Amino acid sequence: MKKFGLLVFVIRAVSAQTSPCDVNKDGVVNIADVQTEINEALGVTACTTPLSGNNTCSVVDVQIIITAALGGTCNATAAQSNIQLPVEVIGLDGATKSISFSTPAGANLSGTMQLSLQIHGLQYETQASVQVNSSAWLPINTSTVTILGLAKTYGGIGGGYHTLPMTMNLPAGAITAGTNTLTFKFNGTDGRVSGYRVLAVNVNDSSGNALIPSSAFTWEDPNTWKPPSSAAADIATGQTLWRTASLTVPTSSGAVPILAHCTDCHAQDGRDLKYFNYSNNSIQTRSMFHGLTAQQGDQIASYIRTLNVPNPGRPWNPPYQPGPGLDSQPVANWAAGAGLGAVLDSDAAMQPYLMPGGSTAGWAPNQYLNQREIPIAMQLPDWNSWLPGIHPMDAFGTAFTSNAANTMYPQIRSALKPGIASVYSSNLYLLSTWYTDFTSIFLPPYETGTWTAASRQTVYSAALWKLVKTWEINQEFGLEGMPQAAFGSKADLRAWYSSDLFNTSPNMLHITPGPGLGNGSVVTRQYVAHIWYQLQLILNDGNGHEFTHDPIDYGYVQGILKDLASAAGYPPSGMLLMEWMVKGLQEEAQIGVGPEKNGGFQPNSVSPIILCYSPWNGLWSGTPAATRTALTQAWIQQWFSVVSSFTTAQYDLGKDGNGRPYASPTEDPGNLATDNWISIFGGGVWASLPRLRYLGVDPNLTYQISAWAATVWPAGNWAADNAATCNSTATCKSDTGY
Repeated sequence: MKKFGLLVFVIRAVSAQTSPCDVNKDGVVNIADVQTEINEALGVTACTTPLSGNNTCSVVDVQIIITAALGGTCNATAAQSNIQLPVEVIGLDGATKSISFSTPAGANLSGTMQLSLQIHGLQYETQASVQVNSSAWLPINTSTVTILGLAKTYGGIGGGYHTLPMTMNLPAGAITAGTNTLTFKFNGTDGRVSGYRVLAVNVNDSSGNALIPSSAFTWEDPNTWKPPSSAAADIATGQTLWRTASLTVPTSSGAVPILAHCTDCHAQDGRDLKYFNYSNNSIQTRSMFHGLTAQQGDQIASYIRTLNVPNPGRPWNPPYQPGPGLDSQPVANWAAGAGLGAVLDSDAAMQPYLMPGGSTAGWAPNQYLNQREIPIAMQLPDWNSWLPGIHPMDAFGTAFTSNAANTMYPQIRSALKPGIASVYSSNLYLLSTWYTDFTSIFLPPYETGTWTAASRQTVYSAALWKLVKTWEINQEFGLEGMPQAAFGSKADLRAWYSSDLFNTSPNMLHITPGPGLGNGSVVTRQYVAHIWYQLQLILNDGNGHEFTHDPIDYGYVQGILKDLASAAGYPPSGMLLMEWMVKGLQEEAQIGVGPEKNGGFQPNSVSPIILCYSPWNGLWSGTPAATRTALTQAWIQQWFSVVSSFTTAQYDLGKDGNGRPYASPTEDPGNLATDNWISIFGGGVWASLPRLRYLGVDPNLTYQISAWAATVWPAGNWAADNAATCNSTATCKSDTGY
């Protein structure tokens, strides 16, 4: 390298502007830059300016700078950074993680540049920050970033989505020619969170061009992970710690002991951490969060790594997220879901999956619309969102530990045998009654009082505990692949025998919006309230055994979809509504019992008024009018084929949830108040017919329905209903009598 000393004395300063060869960033390329690069090539200082595209500093890089300093071109080749994803910013308060990249030669570094990010686990405003080279720390919060797409619609930071795409405007001059470093920081815990993960990162120039090529990124492969220790003693100690270690939680006044152990809030053997591929670092960090040492955390991680269980999931991929092809994978992979990539960007994108090739043949009552393989424009909860924030024994003490809600859990575990369907079938009564005592313990203290952050977390976490343990049992004993043992020949290919998802909804727990439930906003509460219903649909749609709105109250969910849309500013969600309408009709028809029987066909669960009444109009905001009409008519035809298959006598004998007959010879549906259209069968039929014509549904179809309705409710003036006209789906002539 001494030969460079003979050359550099003749070098004059050459204007650098934004040249990658301006190593010291002083605006010129001269002997100082050459000397700096020599030092980096010799290893005297760290290599920060690789110019030849191989991420190392050598004589080639020195010669590139000499050429530029002598007035030639800076022939730098952008180094192909190896940025490993995810960038896991998980640790104790103040933990950081850095990545580096090189700007390509000739990159436009003027104007407003943006940082593009996709972050998993960003739950509160003060959680994260980023530093660009030596800039000041830039907070990552609602005031500094733009949350994109439906993630913003459904609550943003701390909202319904737990992986958020976003952009951030960068300070002028923050990105420079050559090597740049981005450092992410976990600012500190809120008492529950231990960090976040950056799943995607790039820098966009003022024209929107990404400066980091896709080839610069590689994804970490969990199958290459090793236990921190392979020593049998450490693994055994890790298992013991998992089951028995005394834990604490951090508070503003110091660490507070808790009764729960790791095994209590997770799957009992820790398989959830292996299944969803939580890293060694995250396991160690979480152990330290709960008061254990780093060594103990590594021992627990060593135990988890050696578990002989499937590991298809990732922490950010929502369990059971629906998507094409899931059923063709082993049932052991089902809980891993179809990944974030299966989350649609818009409700409209759902239509081709609802209507393959434009056909609605799959909507027929005797068909099966596969909700597991139809992607939706919503993120389901990630695994972190399943885990309880506080264990019921810490919240309720002996009221929980001595109750059947707790004591039945080990009884079920003792009764079941992995993969044996007959044992599963003979013990269904245990699973059916497991939830019975929950509401008597958890809800009464709060139903009539004022909800607080603590009480919201307490009650919600109790339901989550039950949910995690149900997941554990389904996984450990292979129940997901044996639905025929639970439901007989009507069973789906895979399912849970449970209504736990539905009962986890804050609606069912009577939890109001406010602190303790996400960011406390109304839209977040409504999203969380619905998303567990969506999971219930995926995991157990009824399997032909729905009984008095269990496991799903389809009519109720149609109203919840309306409430969510209203809270979120009416994002298009007509396709999601259609999925629920089709599934509800198919499930009611699959029951195979008429409306005269308790637990038989429930016409109120699938009323046509939902598709044509103004309170639901906002859900169709992204759907062309002609498309809405075509979908509505297709569903109405299928609905009519079902409701008209039962006799008038069957409707006269049957009663709805309020004990009211579905029909009677003296009932006049035209005299019902608007509040009763949704809940009373005849009122919904009466009010829907003129509205369906207003939307463009074939009048002849409505007249056929009217002729049938006249036999079920002969006291109604159906001729007047046929003649009624509407000014909108809100107001029709038939609404105020004849």
